[in-house]
Amino acid sequence: MLFRAFLSIFFLNSYLFSCASYDDPNEIEYMFLEKRDWFFLEYKDLNNPSVYNSLIYDYEKKNKEENIKEWSIALEKSYSKKDLEEFLYKRKNLDKLKNKEFLNYIKFAQKQEACVTFNYYEPAPKNCGNLIDEAILELEKSEDEYFKLRYFYLAFRLAHYNYKEPLKIYEKYSYLLEKSKPSIVKDWISGINAGALIKNKKEVLGVYEFSKLLDKSKINSHLSFYNFNHIRSDLDFNTLLNMTQNSDEKEKIFFLRALQSSSNTLEELKNIYALNKNSNWFDLLLLRTLINSQLFFNQNSETNFVLQKELLDFLNSVKKDDMYIINLSKAYFNFFENKLLIAHDIVKKLQLEYPNNHEVETLNYILYLNSLQKIDIETENEIFEKMQKLTNDNHPSNAIHNYTFEVILSKLYKNQNEPFLSYGSQNINYLDFSQFDLSMIIEFEEFITTKPNSKLKEYLQEKFKKEKNSSKGDIDYSFETTKVKNLINILKFKEALDTNAPILEEKLEFNPFNGFIRGNNRSGKNSNFTYRNFLKKVLEIENLLKQNPNSSMDNYLLANLYFNLSYFGNSSKATTTHRSVVEIHTPILQEDKLHKALRHYQIALANSKDKEQKAKIIYQISKTNLAIYDLKYSKYPQSSSSYFSDNKQKYYYGLNSEFYESFLSNSGAKYFDELKNNYKDTKYYKELLKECGDFRTYINSEN
Repeated sequence: MLFRAFLSIFFLNSYLFSCASYDDPNEIEYMFLEKRDWFFLEYKDLNNPSVYNSLIYDYEKKNKEENIKEWSIALEKSYSKKDLEEFLYKRKNLDKLKNKEFLNYIKFAQKQEACVTFNYYEPAPKNCGNLIDEAILELEKSEDEYFKLRYFYLAFRLAHYNYKEPLKIYEKYSYLLEKSKPSIVKDWISGINAGALIKNKKEVLGVYEFSKLLDKSKINSHLSFYNFNHIRSDLDFNTLLNMTQNSDEKEKIFFLRALQSSSNTLEELKNIYALNKNSNWFDLLLLRTLINSQLFFNQNSETNFVLQKELLDFLNSVKKDDMYIINLSKAYFNFFENKLLIAHDIVKKLQLEYPNNHEVETLNYILYLNSLQKIDIETENEIFEKMQKLTNDNHPSNAIHNYTFEVILSKLYKNQNEPFLSYGSQNINYLDFSQFDLSMIIEFEEFITTKPNSKLKEYLQEKFKKEKNSSKGDIDYSFETTKVKNLINILKFKEALDTNAPILEEKLEFNPFNGFIRGNNRSGKNSNFTYRNFLKKVLEIENLLKQNPNSSMDNYLLANLYFNLSYFGNSSKATTTHRSVVEIHTPILQEDKLHKALRHYQIALANSKDKEQKAKIIYQISKTNLAIYDLKYSKYPQSSSSYFSDNKQKYYYGLNSEFYESFLSNSGAKYFDELKNNYKDTKYYKELLKECGDFRTYINSEN
């Protein structure tokens, strides 16, 4: 890249370049103020690494655009912007260049680039000093003021990066800054000059020069803030103030100090106001304070917002020719202090002075929303009409829309015991269908198929329909899949099959009819059962049991199914999208499945004639009782705790031996003793001793 910001020359704090990131509870969730295009009005914490990186990314993009635009004007639009981009930044198609001086400039810029973009792995070439002389020679030789300015920049930058007395070059050729037209090149040169002064141990003077860049017209105005850290004491600050030439420069210095994280905003506002009651910097600092105060609307419980009460008192005493920002701030701050009547009065005056002002009308809308105590059809229509006016094509504000639904409507519906509408409003931008239970699914289907009785509900209905349709793109989390899994969870197998949802063609991970020695039955080959085939098989078994209720094998298979569909089995994922290892979903339904499994195991045991099969059923009964005991245990599921268990503990199941010994003393030993006393001669008993460590430990401890 030919032109870029070489900010490392300005000794920025190293922590700004950190790659670390975290969820900041103090990031503004709802911004109701209009966007202002200036770095300190766009970002809250300017020292945040991610903010800095975003700012530099945007700066370099804009820098490139302006550079191409400026070249286009200088070359009298002889080339398209696309051509100029290829010439300057890609060095392509240079044969198209008819302007010989421009071609020579590009070639020289390419030649010197390695001298100003070097790093540890690619050190600077040894001939960089010679290139400074070459740049100056080209400067002197050119008769074009614009090319002179460009070569001045290149020579100055080369000297700065290579410690070749850059300030002497600046002193000699700075007259070019006054002669030529406004240019971003001048901004670059000013930035390098300030950085060179700091590098030359003239820190305060360097900061003063940087402060001059704090101007809307300067491409690199952010450098004024990121180099103010060189003012390290009151002496430095006072020296800096004494360098200023007029009130505006003084106000700017106080403003820059106010941007520092350790500053006292109120004191700096007072300082600026004392200098000039109509100061633009006063308004900008107050506006930044107002922007940061939007944290008030955050719903994050960790957000820490405190309004400096003295600030409102001070603003009440301020008198300016233009009171817009002051009155807007006072309205917001009074609202934050729950002084709604005062806030309403200020807004009314603002509406008279600034009719149809979107910022004012937005605040008026916020005050209206926060005055609502209940929600009905008339209110729904009124809210929707007001919101639509504020979120038209000219002001596509996500904050207004999101705050209306996520905060206000969700609370109003919740207070009126309408949980579905409350949930839908709170999640207006994304419905996670995997979180729906069957009652929500029924309400959802009813809502999207019933004619809405208000404009607001009509809007919600359309949003929900789109969410349902878009969810089809991810079969695991689609509405249809959630419905199927919820139906399976309450053992409505026929209804699940009748949905004909796409998930029915997907395979289960394990065979849900298997019962192994392994606690969760997740053993053996992967299942060949699709959801559809498994549901058909269940219905087939249920039908067979209607004909022969005492069938040992059918009862055994159905018992295995109920166990495996529970939290503790191999097919629990068929009943939920998220299976937590620290929390059991729908515990009442899980217990119901396990008790159904026990009932069918008992029938299977009573009707079996095969001793091997009886041993297997008794062990499965023991496993089911263990699952029920775990389900009712006071702590999180012990079945998942074995991953974190102590290798020295006696029993493997659970976080420690205490749980398993408690189970054994409660009822678990009964089944182990029965296996030991009556089924010791079976092959299955021998397999248990070999494969089940906890069973083996118990038997050995009893011998």
